[in-house]
Amino acid sequence: MRCCMWNCGGFLSFPAPKPPPPHLQESDYPLARFYHFDNELRKIHRELDSFDGRKEQERCQKLIEKLRRYQSHVMSVLWVIVRAAVPEETRACRQYREKFPEELAGDHMSGPLWFGAECLAAGSSVLNREDQSDELRPHARHINKVMETVRSKLRKQCLRDVSTYPEELVDTLRWFDYNWAEFEFSYVSRMCTVITPEQLYNQHLVTVLFSETTELAIKENLITEDQMMSYDPQLMLAIPRLSILRGLQQSDGILDLNTEISKLPEYFRPHVTILKDVKKLLQGLTPENVYSLKRCLTASIDPKEEDTAPDILHCLYLTISSIADKMISNHAKDLRLMLQSTFKMNQPPHIITKGDVITSSSKHDDLGITSMDCLEPGSSSHVAAPSAHRTPSEQRCTNDSRLSNRLREEAPVWVPDCEASQCTLCNDTFTIIKRKHHCRYCGKIFCYSCTTNSGVLPFTKSPVRMCDTCYDHYTSISQQEGSSRTS
Repeated sequence: MRCCMWNCGGFLSFPAPKPPPPHLQESDYPLARFYHFDNELRKIHRELDSFDGRKEQERCQKLIEKLRRYQSHVMSVLWVIVRAAVPEETRACRQYREKFPEELAGDHMSGPLWFGAECLAAGSSVLNREDQSDELRPHARHINKVMETVRSKLRKQCLRDVSTYPEELVDTLRWFDYNWAEFEFSYVSRMCTVITPEQLYNQHLVTVLFSETTELAIKENLITEDQMMSYDPQLMLAIPRLSILRGLQQSDGILDLNTEISKLPEYFRPHVTILKDVKKLLQGLTPENVYSLKRCLTASIDPKEEDTAPDILHCLYLTISSIADKMISNHAKDLRLMLQSTFKMNQPPHIITKGDVITSSSKHDDLGITSMDCLEPGSSSHVAAPSAHRTPSEQRCTNDSRLSNRLREEAPVWVPDCEASQCTLCNDTFTIIKRKHHCRYCGKIFCYSCTTNSGVLPFTKSPVRMCDTCYDHYTSISQQEGSSRTS
């Protein structure tokens, strides 16, 4: 689709990018990184405009894949700049993301959304939805103009001073933030199935049950604070199981089986008959037996292995575990989201969660969420950019071996997992869901999205994972070596 319409006037044409000035080549400030990625993006645009994609479809497809990668890189660095320059209380409200599917609720979708906006502006339709695409087309054209404006002003600031954000630039970034939030909401709400108010309400109810159950389990020494701090995978099974048990022990609440089935959260509706039987059996247990059942559910130990445990505990253990495991399998995305909230709400008092990273602190940082009415143009002053002196895991993915014209011949030393809280390339925060991956070429730590490429290196026998930047270097060197052999 993109190949056939690239030269049809729908996309912007760019002048030839100039080599970065000396002060940007070695700098690791976000503005310098933006300049680097934006330069690469403009080179790709010019190459796509230099030939007919309908005649060279394979070449066009490879360039478009590269284009999408660099669009994601540009957007990732752009959000780093926005977060650093624009005060949180003056940014656009994004509460609408609570209704989005989990995989779409985040800044990591900005790259694909930008690509979608370019396609819409060029006249194509998204997901074969003609009506929705026609509705979005004016929004797409507008956001493309917004992107060009903010990119132009950022490049000018890069050439002046990468260490500060002047007031005029801050106002432009805030303007971009509001426009992007409006486009994101318009795009996702039309193209994707969003969660209903009832589903969102039920998620909150179950999250409260999970949180209260976890708090009680900590008091009863079934779960330790260390397990909560380390996001122990065992708790992914233990918390839903214990929550079912606690919900059935309550006379009312979200597991009140005397209410209509339609009023129960959808996670429990298929199991109402079995849950009623379990509730009756629980009423005949002693407090000691209930505690033994909790302990077995937490540790995934069948009571049958304990000689003194009555047979009824074995039956209850299997039944409750089976219901909880089916919930996890059938509603995996919702359960992950609810468990993630549960972990955040039950951290020890001296631990706070900022984003999805657990850090020590003496007090909580309150980040307010404001409405669109809170925009105050010109309210920001001269803002200093983040220092270039950052931890190894936060440094830009650079490596001396990339500066040479040949591939490295020895495996790198891997950065320890404990030193990285964010992806080295896109700066997305690692969570219990967003896992860490090492690039086998440079040894640094990245998210899955930034390490989807692979290749056979001089020190490996089979294809191995590489980050996008190393893969581009690997591809370039491989092509040079191939050309030299043929000549």
